[in-house]
Amino acid sequence: MGAHGDKFDFKGADHMIYAMFSARDFAVNARFEHDVYSLGRTEVHGSFITESFVSVRLAGRDPLHVAYSAACPHSATITTGGHHQIALAISPFDVNEAAVDSYELDGLRVQLSKSHMNEATLLISNGFWQVTCRSRLYPYSTTNHGKKRLDLSFMQLEENAAAKVAPHGVVGQTFDGDDFAVFGAQDDYTSNVVVTKAMGEGAIEGTAADYVVKSPYSVDFAYSRFDAEAATPRDVSKLSGVKKKVQHARFMATGTNDNPSDI
Repeated sequence: MGAHGDKFDFKGADHMIYAMFSARDFAVNARFEHDVYSLGRTEVHGSFITESFVSVRLAGRDPLHVAYSAACPHSATITTGGHHQIALAISPFDVNEAAVDSYELDGLRVQLSKSHMNEATLLISNGFWQVTCRSRLYPYSTTNHGKKRLDLSFMQLEENAAAKVAPHGVVGQTFDGDDFAVFGAQDDYTSNVVVTKAMGEGAIEGTAADYVVKSPYSVDFAYSRFDAEAATPRDVSKLSGVKKKVQHARFMATGTNDNPSDI
């Protein structure tokens, strides 16, 4: 779901890493993994996000890197300049207690928390943009053997954050500052066996391949904004998706995988 309430599906290639969000000095990449899982009576051949890789550059410093994995939701790793690593750690999923660990440096805030035994949250903010990575169980968790995935949410914290450099990425490009939501390709979940295939067609610039990055913390892809001094928003008129006028932007966008009828 984009920053205007836009909706589109994006399966991703198996084990491929995509640039989900790219702004000046702030980038979020995510690994997609294919899986077969159950949505009640429906068998889905689809995908989930399993890892996130965040790069943040602070003034006068080399970029910091933050890694988080659905497979190990009770810990996150921060790598600073000189390859110095800082670990954030909380109690694991099977311990039913709240827990918080955090790290702050020159406006950067990284917080790992857990409010109950089935969900952990990693929040990363530089004062302009924020990404929240939620490690959650698959929908129908018992049927799906307690497997875990990541859901990502992006938020604009500062009103003028996109004034000089409009963000991009699979989800980031929806922070385009206009008053149109663009609805792209969505998979059909009405049959008993669903094989997903949508890759954002109609709602994203270019093709899915344009958003592939070669390594977890690479900020280089077709529409990268990490090093940009200036960048205009995407040209929505060139997108083939269904456009709907909205009153205002929500300043928040999400990437999730749950029962589509519940989203």
